[in-house]
Amino acid sequence: MPALEAKVKKTIKKKKIWNERIEVSRHIAEYNGQKYYYILFLNLIGIPRGAMAIREDGNVPELEHAKEIVWRVSSYNNIMRYANKEMKDDLKRPVGMMKTIENQVNEVYGGIDENHHLYQELSLLLNMCRTIYSNYERFLNIYKEVCNISSIQEKELVLKEKTFNRLHELFIEAHTLHFEENKMQLSNYEDIPRILKDLEDKSNGKKLNKSLNHLHQEKVKKYLMGFDKGVVRKEIGDVSSLSYSREDLERFKELKIKEGYQRFETNLVPQIRN
Repeated sequence: MPALEAKVKKTIKKKKIWNERIEVSRHIAEYNGQKYYYILFLNLIGIPRGAMAIREDGNVPELEHAKEIVWRVSSYNNIMRYANKEMKDDLKRPVGMMKTIENQVNEVYGGIDENHHLYQELSLLLNMCRTIYSNYERFLNIYKEVCNISSIQEKELVLKEKTFNRLHELFIEAHTLHFEENKMQLSNYEDIPRILKDLEDKSNGKKLNKSLNHLHQEKVKKYLMGFDKGVVRKEIGDVSSLSYSREDLERFKELKIKEGYQRFETNLVPQIRN
């Protein structure tokens, strides 16, 4: 916890309820050239009941300024938790299987032209495979950049606007990549039975048949549908109607950013005591 001046401590205590304890974030927000502490007021079992922003000299900013400070530091903490859990899990996915399926499709069907009776289904399957294993490299680079930001931040402790904006951009991009893959997999899930039917007459299709059956499981569909329903709250926007087109991915970004701000306004802003 940062060392606080007596004036700062006194001001914080005025906002504190008698049975609360105070937690001061290690990360100090830089806002309009000034440095601010982010304070949490916790109940006896450690659940946050209030928050505030206070300048390092003890000055208490107006609510609108405090909101920006609290938004940055609280979001920084949330993004780092996301990186340490969800992003790590993303990097553990067996994406090499996508390269295997691509090779199996080429082995069975060779070059696929627009006259092929399964042109759309196979094109989507190949596009999905290539997207997932190419996105993996982007996920890896995003994770490395987030880790680098975290490493620098742990030394400097002052969270600058430019740093936060870049971190938030990476956070939204990671969600968008995941959303793109999920949409492609949902579309592909519906196509797989037609490809499997076609493979019944192909002596060289056993490996591809096995791979596609692995993708076409009820538990896979349940996961894909669950992600689609929960990635953005319904009151923000219905992403189930979106596709993986460039335009729809941009729309998803807008909704995901909007959701973050709305969650903040609903859940944390009422607790700010500035």
